[in-house]
Amino acid sequence: MTDRDEDPYLDTEAVSEQAGVAAETIRIYLKRSRKRVADGDELRPQDLPLPDMTIGRSPAWRQSTITAWLANRVGRGRPRSEDV
Repeated sequence: MTDRDEDPYLDTEAVSEQAGVAAETIRIYLKRSRKRVADGDELRPQDLPLPDMTIGRSPAWRQSTITAWLANRVGRGRPRSEDV
């Protein structure tokens, strides 16, 4: 099994399916993350990570990157710290 098989790249559509949101929502999340970085702010754990790679003009994330992000998303079955 190759590295690509173990930790494949996901496009926006695949990320949206795993997150349970529309692909356009992922694009909005990415725009927000890019703005935070451009403004000199660090990404928060709940922010969509910047892509691991760009293929043409399309962002792509490793499965492991998205798995970690989904584990830190507030409001998707994970209680907020103030609720614990």
